[in-house]
Amino acid sequence: MHKIISFAIILIFSQSTLASLQKCVDDAGMFHYYTHVMPPECQNKTTVEMNEHGVVIRTHAAENKPDIVETAKNKIDAQQQFEEKRRDAVLLNTYTSEEEIDWVLERNVEPIELAISGIEMRLNIAKNQLRILKQQADEAEKSGNPTLASIQQDMIPVKRNVTQLENELIKNHARISSLKEKFAIDRKRFQTLKGQKL
Repeated sequence: MHKIISFAIILIFSQSTLASLQKCVDDAGMFHYYTHVMPPECQNKTTVEMNEHGVVIRTHAAENKPDIVETAKNKIDAQQQFEEKRRDAVLLNTYTSEEEIDWVLERNVEPIELAISGIEMRLNIAKNQLRILKQQADEAEKSGNPTLASIQQDMIPVKRNVTQLENELIKNHARISSLKEKFAIDRKRFQTLKGQKL
């Protein structure tokens, strides 16, 4: 008799665990069924609780956790504000007037302009060499001179040098433009900060 009673009790308690079947759909659209331990795929998803016949008893809405993207955006915004305040402090501690900003710009641009002058001189020399070699190649081709191949070989490093010098010239002009742009931004920000202090 005790066996029947204990079997009945076990059966009653086991029925309550079977009665609570849970179902959820993951991001890939797959259904997951569980009774006790929620699978990781069901975290932050809407779950449906069903009885042993598959009839929906209740629906549990997904937990609204703080949006990770929003949190990351707030961190980035805070970091940008901190960085802007730091730059403002450096700007105010470095310069005392707008004229000082202009003077520092001139001091930074001057060596680049000197380098440009040197590059332009070397470029003119290289272009002149290339022009002379082209003239010699044209004359050798017209006269059928066997030195044409040698002249064409001599032109290769000169052409390479001309291209390299032109690229250096472009880079240095870009550096000057970049510096002028940076200092214009600094000057404008300095004016704004000084205006706020007054």
